[in-house]
Amino acid sequence: MIKNKIIILIISLSLFMPSTIYADCTKEEINNFKKIEDDYKITYEFNKETKLYTLTFYSPNPELYDFTIDESFLPNCTEIDNTTINCSNIYYGDYNFEVVGVTEECNMSFKKIKLSLPKYNKYSEDPLCEGIEEFVLCQPTYDKDIDYDTFVSRVNSYKKNHQKIENDKEIKEEVKEQNEIIKYIKDNLFQIIIITIFIILVIITIILTAKSIKKSRRLE
Repeated sequence: MIKNKIIILIISLSLFMPSTIYADCTKEEINNFKKIEDDYKITYEFNKETKLYTLTFYSPNPELYDFTIDESFLPNCTEIDNTTINCSNIYYGDYNFEVVGVTEECNMSFKKIKLSLPKYNKYSEDPLCEGIEEFVLCQPTYDKDIDYDTFVSRVNSYKKNHQKIENDKEIKEEVKEQNEIIKYIKDNLFQIIIITIFIILVIITIILTAKSIKKSRRLE
């Protein structure tokens, strides 16, 4: 249940208060975490409508080790399953998270993660970005400060280069198709000659037959 999960998270947060006395974890507990450390991760997704982020916390073994999550996030957090929590409506900025032990016997810090959520790129909605949404300056999460003239200049350069790349790609495709046709003809030259001769003979036969029929009708 999300309520139980939030309670655990709040307890985890309280572990980091100055008055907290950390309980040392056993070597076995430390080694067990090392085995799954890489699976403890945070991903984020940008919402173009709200201009805010959704964070997803993955905790493979939350009964023993879990993330500390800022209390301000919690009202917008939803438990997807026992190992996954989504927290929505998160503003851009720098955030620090930790994975800690959540048992009385082991509540030390195991892992620290710094997350930087880029601010919304207003240029991503510019009409110049239409058709080139993949370009870095047209990405909603591009976070470098540039003036509009620079934006226009770089977009135009990208479009020019992009068009050249597309043209080169089309030429390569045409050459590839031509080479495939030539290769097919070479590989099947004998069959093509036989078929061509057969077609010619059929046409000649039809012509001669037609002439013969016309001649016969005249003699009648």
